[in-house]
Amino acid sequence: MIVEIPRKSSSSRPVTARPLRRGKACMNCRFLKIKCDGVKPICGPCLRHPKDDPCEYSDGPGRSRTKVLEDTVSRLEARLNELEHPEDSTPAVTLSDPYRQFNETRRSSKTPPILSPVSLPFTGSSLSPFSPTSTTSSLPSGRHWNTFSALVEMTESTGSSGSSMSPTRSQSTPIFLGIEEPPFLIIQNLLDKFLPHSFSFGFFLHHPRFYNTALLPLPFGHHSRPSPGLLSVTYLWGVHLSRSEPLLAHEFVFLTRALQHTATDPLGAHPHKILHTLQAEILLSYYFFRTGRFLEAKCHSGAAMSLALGAGFHKIRSSTLSSPSTIGLSSDSSVSLRPPHDEVEEGERINGFWNVTMLQKVVAVALEPPTSVCGALDAPGTQVDTPWPLDMEDYKEGLLHPGLTSNWTVKNFLNNFPTDQQGSSTIALNVKASILFHRAAHLTGQWTPNLQPRENQAFTSAFHSVNRLIEILRHQLLPLPSLDPSHPSTRVALLTHTLVDAATIKLHSIFSYVDPSSKQKCLDAARNMVKFGGLSLQDLGYMNPIMGTLWTTACHVFIDEVSRVRSLRDAWSHSAPDINEEELMEGLRNGMTALSLFSEDSTLMSELHIFPEYTLWLQCRLQDTN
Repeated sequence: MIVEIPRKSSSSRPVTARPLRRGKACMNCRFLKIKCDGVKPICGPCLRHPKDDPCEYSDGPGRSRTKVLEDTVSRLEARLNELEHPEDSTPAVTLSDPYRQFNETRRSSKTPPILSPVSLPFTGSSLSPFSPTSTTSSLPSGRHWNTFSALVEMTESTGSSGSSMSPTRSQSTPIFLGIEEPPFLIIQNLLDKFLPHSFSFGFFLHHPRFYNTALLPLPFGHHSRPSPGLLSVTYLWGVHLSRSEPLLAHEFVFLTRALQHTATDPLGAHPHKILHTLQAEILLSYYFFRTGRFLEAKCHSGAAMSLALGAGFHKIRSSTLSSPSTIGLSSDSSVSLRPPHDEVEEGERINGFWNVTMLQKVVAVALEPPTSVCGALDAPGTQVDTPWPLDMEDYKEGLLHPGLTSNWTVKNFLNNFPTDQQGSSTIALNVKASILFHRAAHLTGQWTPNLQPRENQAFTSAFHSVNRLIEILRHQLLPLPSLDPSHPSTRVALLTHTLVDAATIKLHSIFSYVDPSSKQKCLDAARNMVKFGGLSLQDLGYMNPIMGTLWTTACHVFIDEVSRVRSLRDAWSHSAPDINEEELMEGLRNGMTALSLFSEDSTLMSELHIFPEYTLWLQCRLQDTN
């Protein structure tokens, strides 16, 4: 019997008699699922067939390349979780903000910043809501303030002027996030900043009733308080008018919350959601118009008008029987308003419709070309039956007769048709002036030199009709010097006078180059506008932002006339007509002064004040005098 003696391997490597335990093979053999002999530092299969990756083991004292990669992945996952949930862990590193200086610059300006602030976690103590030292919200969500305890101190120490140079003010103010409503003291402060000037920005609700309900110690969104959207917008206006740097630092966040709540309030169950949302949309439109963001102003103006027409605000006290809707909804469907509780609430609805009407008229003229100033109320078939508005105290005294009905209110006014309700209140005269201002601008946009005879006849008839209505309304206005400059209604009266004069300019400007009568009417109206009725603008407070557009219209008249006078002087030489150019320049300077006075608080007036055309003319004037 022949016994075969096993031969030694050609290499000196020992042969493993037993299979390796699980996990003892090298990484290459494990990946390829082949038998490994476990020889170190290089196993047999890796020695016989070299691979791109070195032979490595994961069970040794050293860290393999795979182990290093696995540790890196674990570390990156932990860092990602830390960034996504900063409240659950302590950050390992502090990241720098490359836009910090830019954000601080935008917050210090009057125009709200465009960049959204970074959301921060909040912790705070559970003090009672609306207490003077409370840092919590009245919301059931339990989210907390972490900045307003310091903000209260800064507000109290600096006042509303923002002129204090205390060390607290020089520090960076944390972003106001994570809460729905400020504490009671700040709410009261914001309302006190806004309500005295609110008439200038389309606020039509009853002031004492709104103020008292807004300060009720009830949760944000409670049905006994104003709607969340309306409260948020009034807080935004209070911040905007405060001139307090600690408050202005939070203006963008107040704006964000105002937009969110105004958009979602109609979906809620607040009993006054339609009326309050209408008020919020009007205030937002004026806010954006004042800050020079015209697209947003037009958007919210259109939303307010759509809401008013959809809810039937243009049919209040209508004597016209309503026809059934096309899709067969009954008149008592959810889109119809419930009956008002009292005369004041009905007056708020009436005044609300006319305020949105005035807003739509002036925004259209200010932002649209003359050929495109038609609005929703000018569409064929739109019938406005709501009676002319009264001053809010007149509703409270019962001056709106219970049996009063109305129809074709605007149409009867434009046709000079006498009615039982003439509309002689301060706000009614203001609305009529805005309607004529819009009508004059629209009529001017329809004129062309090559009108057909029939079209020219219709235009001439409409021209004389509007001109007659402007003069009738002008004689109904009270003289401005007889009014108290500190009363809010005086600002409304000044706006009415200015709108009437601007309507005259809009109507006659296209003929002022060829018709001496039209030119004189434009000059007289422009002089009236820059005299301000003998009132001191410093005593009037904040004005409706449309005043900037109106004063700009007057400045254009003076610029055109100065240009014409200088052309005549060059053409006529020594025999030029006796025209006082200095008087024209004085009127231009008065208009520029008014724009300059309000440019510190209004982005819109600031942009109008530095209009290049005006600057050019003033430079020319300085050169001539030198």
